[in-house]
Amino acid sequence: MLNTSIDKAAANANLKASLGQYFCGTDAKLFKTITFTEFPNGVEVYVDEGREAFSDGAFFEYATEQEMPTARGEGDHEKARSVAARRAKTNVRRLAKMLQADCLLTLTYRENMIDFNRVEADFKAFRARLRSLGEFHYVATLEKQQRGAIHVHIACQHFPAWLNNEHGVRVRSYNLIRSMWRRVVGRDNGNVDLTRPKGRNWAHRIASYISKYVSKNIEEARFNKKSYWASRGIPKPKQSKFWFSMDTPIRDIIVLVAQEFAMKGFDDLKQFHDPMNGFYWFSAMKSI
Repeated sequence: MLNTSIDKAAANANLKASLGQYFCGTDAKLFKTITFTEFPNGVEVYVDEGREAFSDGAFFEYATEQEMPTARGEGDHEKARSVAARRAKTNVRRLAKMLQADCLLTLTYRENMIDFNRVEADFKAFRARLRSLGEFHYVATLEKQQRGAIHVHIACQHFPAWLNNEHGVRVRSYNLIRSMWRRVVGRDNGNVDLTRPKGRNWAHRIASYISKYVSKNIEEARFNKKSYWASRGIPKPKQSKFWFSMDTPIRDIIVLVAQEFAMKGFDDLKQFHDPMNGFYWFSAMKSI
């Protein structure tokens, strides 16, 4: 889990200098909030307009209209599935951005593999072989295609062009990786495809690409199953939260966020607004 605790006094002090009339002061009881999550080459911002946050940091949801009572347990499973999917998608996206993944490996089978347990076991054996090459950081998830076939997508950093195999012979890196996968699944039964996005901000695009599969798997059929894998040692992003008085117009908050992006040299802006649940989400990267 990401650590969301912050020094509120310091946060308000930072805001006071830059926000002027919008600063709500340390004595305010209710807040609208913005949460910044910082990555090596980018930032995500979550603007919460649909909840009331008290000064101790606790959140309390409030209904905009009266809800009809439901039978105990009715709808709970679907809600839990949706929440789990969003959480997993967020975690995978953030891990890939912190990893600064610049390539995507896709492990496939020649046969129409539909057994999740078999794929998970094969992927575990493949990871064990990769460790012989040294430290390997990755984020991985599964994709179930329309015909039922399962693939493994791995976001990672690009390998050197050449590597030494177990006999000390220098070989092309992706030939070696492909041979490792085929030793697990059978010589004529598997392949490894390599994708390196062209253009700028590859980490942003890879993170978005791989995270969509993890939420899809949970929503469709993989609830309460392991939905993604990540290597140990990937650092957590820095996260901070700021408060605004409840009467601050959301539009003004959004403008302030956009101005902050421009001042710090961020571009490649992505944004999403959910009026039903009352939040805005932004993501921006620096051109590289």
